[in-house]
Amino acid sequence: MISNKYFAVLAAAGLTISGAAVAQTVPPIPQSSPVPTIPAGTQATLPSANLQAVAGGKNILTAASPGTLGADGLPSIENAQAGNVAGLSYYCVQQKLVLGTSPIVASRTLAKRPDVQNDQFYSLGGKGLLQTAGGNVFDISTLPKDKRVTTCNDVIKKAQSLGDSAVVGH
Repeated sequence: MISNKYFAVLAAAGLTISGAAVAQTVPPIPQSSPVPTIPAGTQATLPSANLQAVAGGKNILTAASPGTLGADGLPSIENAQAGNVAGLSYYCVQQKLVLGTSPIVASRTLAKRPDVQNDQFYSLGGKGLLQTAGGNVFDISTLPKDKRVTTCNDVIKKAQSLGDSAVVGH
């Protein structure tokens, strides 16, 4: 019985030593090219490859970006065009920030418009990026959840009004 205890201790020690030997053979991570970090409260410059040919798109703004949010703590959806609103409404539905069939119907109705299908801001909206003034986009995922829900409700209302105006025009 004593020999079983000693065997278990020796086996554990052997595994520890062999694990240390393996850990020593892993090459270190090169420090020659550090990953850049962006301090909170600054604007991140969006690489042109990620803009997907969005003319004039310059920066991704966050909730920490100075002057981005209104007095109510929400971004303005005033500058969001139909394509961006359609993409954002899809994002809001997928993230379950809005519930029910009305948001789904509004999103689908607006997405069927020909001008929306070719809008370069549609895909950015689908990633949660809101079109703002000056060619910038605001990442709504940086908002607290209650503010995201409120923003999404506003986006759905705008989608419904844009979708209704398209239906009336036919």
